[in-house]
Amino acid sequence: MPIDKRGVASELEANVDTIKTYLEDDTGIVERYQDAFQRLPDEWTSAEIRASLQDASYPGAYPTDEFDDVDSLIVPYPESDGWENHEEVNEWAREIIHNVPVMAVDGSQLPPTTQFNVPLAYIQAAWAVNHHHAEGRLDRGVEGRLLTPDEVTQESEDGDYRFVDSQLVGHHRFEHEGQLLINQLSELADARDAGDIDNTPVVFYDGPLIASFANPLKPETRERYISTLSRVIAASQHHEIPLVGYVAGSSATELVKMTRLLLREEFGTDRVIPDAHVLTELMSPWGDTTIPFISKRDGSIDALQTTYNGQAYEFRDDILFSYLNVPPGAGLDRIEFPGWLCRSNGPDGYDSMYEYTVDIVRAEAGIGRGYPEILQQADSDAVLDHQDRQQFQRVVQRWAESNDVPLEWDAKALSKELRRR
Repeated sequence: MPIDKRGVASELEANVDTIKTYLEDDTGIVERYQDAFQRLPDEWTSAEIRASLQDASYPGAYPTDEFDDVDSLIVPYPESDGWENHEEVNEWAREIIHNVPVMAVDGSQLPPTTQFNVPLAYIQAAWAVNHHHAEGRLDRGVEGRLLTPDEVTQESEDGDYRFVDSQLVGHHRFEHEGQLLINQLSELADARDAGDIDNTPVVFYDGPLIASFANPLKPETRERYISTLSRVIAASQHHEIPLVGYVAGSSATELVKMTRLLLREEFGTDRVIPDAHVLTELMSPWGDTTIPFISKRDGSIDALQTTYNGQAYEFRDDILFSYLNVPPGAGLDRIEFPGWLCRSNGPDGYDSMYEYTVDIVRAEAGIGRGYPEILQQADSDAVLDHQDRQQFQRVVQRWAESNDVPLEWDAKALSKELRRR
């Protein structure tokens, strides 16, 4: 049966006040946080902030040394002040990113087949490197992997039977994407060292480097995500290629949490709101960022440690973040990156590798109209849809027939398939 549109409309009407409350911010709270954000550099040093927060295990954020050298959390980008249309953004971006390779990886998946008596799943990840040559050069590829029944099923608690767990596919896909990103990052480093690349590449990771999303998972599953991210970050530092975790429309609260703890008498009873709600009106329309901060969100950062190419790495106090305003995307975007970017000298014209990386991110997001173009490319190459699922099933059927594998359709699934033809 089709969806009950009247039922949906009725439920929406019944919950209108709840939904409005979720969407509406208390303007007074936002304005008071804006005032506090503007006062912080005048009233505190980075050492004083750290001392005040030392009793909090995860106070949201710590300032970097740069905090003591600025009079505002906002870093303006006056270059954009005179722009009047998107073509001017494009012209600036093409000049900034000329001959700079940027790379991204994204993945997709086909869930376990329930149509057959054997559960099989498929994951694939696509990589893309845009060299931004005048004549155009886009290197790209796709790597897929079949997940066999033992990889998509698990035993019941009593050990009496095995059942399909669709979440396992996502875990395998995350690891697959991470390994492909590491492989491609290493190849970029080899090309740079061989002189085949003129400028420092920048690698985009679609999502956060801080694995808070894995906290609710079982410890062994959480470790899979933490381990993958740790190796990706370590590869960036080892090969000295900038890595950016790009989060569009961030709702993170680290700066608000930090400020709330510093100014307990002002904000102690107020609810926590997203940093972006406070920062948006403090920024100019295009290109502004915040100064970098060290994330102290939760224990998932403490767990970021690994050995890569024989060298030990840990990132307990070394995952940083900034906010970036690149309309027309909704809200502010957030970039997360390893601390070595701030400690390393940048190419000519840039004081640090961080400043260089931010400019490349701006350019990619400008060309992509608010979202990095290279991430859009990787996503479009990776996506698997319903048609792909049907083709996968046909390939499996042909393989079973040619190899005398006793593959059978589930009766219910076969009935559905015949009705839809």
